[in-house]
Amino acid sequence: MAPFRGKEVDRFPMWYGAAPETTQNVMDFLGAKTEKEALYDILGMDYKTVRPKYIGTPFKQYEDGTVDNEWGIRRGGYHWGQALNHPLKDVETVEEVEAYPFPKPEDWDPKICPEDLQDCEGYCVIGGTWAPFFHDSIELIGMERFFIEMYMNPALAQAIVEHTFNFYYEVSKRAFEANPGVIDFAFIGNDFGSQKGLLMSPDMWRKFFKPSLAKYVELAHKHGAVAGLHSCGDIHEIIGDLIEIGFDAVNPIQVFAHNMDPQVLKREYGGDIVFFGGIDVNEVLLYGSEEDVRAETRRIIDILGSDGQYIVAPSHDYMLPELPARNIVALYDEAKKYGTGR
Repeated sequence: MAPFRGKEVDRFPMWYGAAPETTQNVMDFLGAKTEKEALYDILGMDYKTVRPKYIGTPFKQYEDGTVDNEWGIRRGGYHWGQALNHPLKDVETVEEVEAYPFPKPEDWDPKICPEDLQDCEGYCVIGGTWAPFFHDSIELIGMERFFIEMYMNPALAQAIVEHTFNFYYEVSKRAFEANPGVIDFAFIGNDFGSQKGLLMSPDMWRKFFKPSLAKYVELAHKHGAVAGLHSCGDIHEIIGDLIEIGFDAVNPIQVFAHNMDPQVLKREYGGDIVFFGGIDVNEVLLYGSEEDVRAETRRIIDILGSDGQYIVAPSHDYMLPELPARNIVALYDEAKKYGTGR
């Protein structure tokens, strides 16, 4: 929590997010027997994530490995996969949206169990839901149609957004209430950016998504937690808005996307928000040598961590197994050695 509180530390805090196969590769590389040994005892991560657990009716699984999720969306493909259907693709009215069987918050257990609570002792606890309500909205009706309806039938698009957001808000609210004083960091994810700009105009983002995000930040702050948004791509046009509504951190900082030069971002916004990420996965971690990774880690720490308000992490929240384990280890090893507050 030091970057949020302006405290000087012996090194910058470090966060890790990856596919299970990636973590196994890291464990094998380090000769570690458990995930805890690899990530926390050896590499020295500072954050642990505990999300509400699903306790509802098991999701339908198909012989080809695809599965229906809580939204009635069938997903398949590489790792997290893609939406293979869009249950609301034929709706024409708000009433049809209202009639859809959206997920029920009571199907999630918000209480952190004693074992997880003990495991989190001494770490910064990330809790609540991931709340990807933008992604669920576009998957329910289809991305192209959703963007069209934002202009042609905004009430329909807004109804979908409200239902998806309200679900995550309620589950997160229950998580905060069931675990008073435990959750330090409400970290949520919605990818509003592409490589060359926002996926919609800033005005449309402000109309459809900013109010909900502001409400989520307010919830986190009410319960004594800081709030961070994960949004891939070029989001420079809305960073000021994120600061305005109270976000404490922004992730993952894709520094090689257009308009995401870390020096410019730090100069313009560094006094008002914690940068979280920025160590490139697309080129450096994937194709670079170990020394390339170490050099880039130092470069990003020098820029984004110049005043101590920085969290070490890669430029994506979910590292995939094609990233060499030696490079992932090099990132955190270098950060631990080099990343003292400046």
